[in-house]
Amino acid sequence: MQWSTKGFSARQRTIFGVIAIVAAVFVVLSALRFTGLIICLIILPLALFMLYSRPDASEQKTLKSSISLSADDIEDVVEEYEHFAHSPEAEAIADRTLHRPALLDPECEDPAIEKFHYELSTARRFVRRLDARLAKPNMETSEIEQLLKITDQRAFELKESWLAARRSALALGPKYDPNSRD
Repeated sequence: MQWSTKGFSARQRTIFGVIAIVAAVFVVLSALRFTGLIICLIILPLALFMLYSRPDASEQKTLKSSISLSADDIEDVVEEYEHFAHSPEAEAIADRTLHRPALLDPECEDPAIEKFHYELSTARRFVRRLDARLAKPNMETSEIEQLLKITDQRAFELKESWLAARRSALALGPKYDPNSRD
């Protein structure tokens, strides 16, 4: 079984580290007396340096990179929708007018399309706020891990919602009339 500090804040890890260092110094001094004092004077600065250095920096950098990749996945789906909705290409025009006109209607009552438009609006807002969240100084690794989990979840849900909405809009077909709602 491996001992892990996962779930502890940086402050708690620092307190545990200081307690461990003090205990080690006490044991070395009581066992070796003067020689122990010399050893402690050599090792103590190194231990304090290691304790106060940021061991999580590379892990945080990796996590932030993963968050950026998940945010890119969200932006890819948003771009796919924008291409579908606004592209002047013949294929996109045919897709939105002949095959999937319901997908353009944010008021569509089809559950899959309605869910997609909701997911799309919340994803746009989430991505706009993401950089501000990542720019917070002194963010704990656990906070960044949680943000990664949320970003991955949102990217997955938006992609699945996009695919389901496209299927539903295709099933509704070209006969979809947004004005026929009661």
